[in-house]
Amino acid sequence: MTNAKRVAIIGVFSALAFVVMYIEFPIFPAVNFLKYDPSDIMALLIAFIYSPTTGILVLAIKDVLFYLFKSGDIVGIIMNFVAGVLFILPAAIIYAKKGRAREIFGYIIGVASATGGMVLLNMVVVPFYWKVPLETVFTLLPWIIGFNAIKFSIDSVVNYIIHKRVKGILEPNNESI
Repeated sequence: MTNAKRVAIIGVFSALAFVVMYIEFPIFPAVNFLKYDPSDIMALLIAFIYSPTTGILVLAIKDVLFYLFKSGDIVGIIMNFVAGVLFILPAAIIYAKKGRAREIFGYIIGVASATGGMVLLNMVVVPFYWKVPLETVFTLLPWIIGFNAIKFSIDSVVNYIIHKRVKGILEPNNESI
């Protein structure tokens, strides 16, 4: 694949991820600051087809664009990026050897990694960012765990469904792009 083609694909999928990041809604209304958006699916798809690094690049570009054009919340965007990396990196690395069993195992490890990692990150960041006691964070942990487990499970199921369908179009060896 040429560098120009790679740049174009990264650009298109970063833009798509940025646009679908505007489709957001809380999974749990009680903690409406935890909002689901399907944008990580684009980065996961690219990570599966090309490489984990390419997927992380799409994730980074999407988050920078969202920060600049909508959010303005650097802490939230960084946490979103870290969550995406914790999910996409293990899933894509495990899937790299291909096969449905490895793909499913990758999703499971990715969901567990992102869910566990975000528990730890929230315990460190939230007390400083929101200036609340750690005990308050502990009361939020069930919501944080549930949110991340659901969010990344949805992303996994959607990627599982669409990955094989779009792989033939996006594969590096396919010159019909």
